[in-house]
Amino acid sequence: MQEAIRLRELETECRQRALSEPDKKWYWLAQAAKYQVQANQKLAFHSEETPDSPQIKLAQWSHVRDERRVMEPLPDGRRAPW
Repeated sequence: MQEAIRLRELETECRQRALSEPDKKWYWLAQAAKYQVQANQKLAFHSEETPDSPQIKLAQWSHVRDERRVMEPLPDGRRAPW
């Protein structure tokens, strides 16, 4: 978490330098964007590690026959075996 805070501080410093050094404005804005992405990645990774985060449960497919997906009878009147 401390690393993400430090990256945010570096981002802020780069944005301030972009204002104070107009001839290198785009360089400093690019550096700030780099630190912003790194901080976001650190925070996202950190949030995945927290044990109290809610668990996502995937829906289970039922193993019973789903009548909504039954095909029409074959031309000779028989039904498909599945």
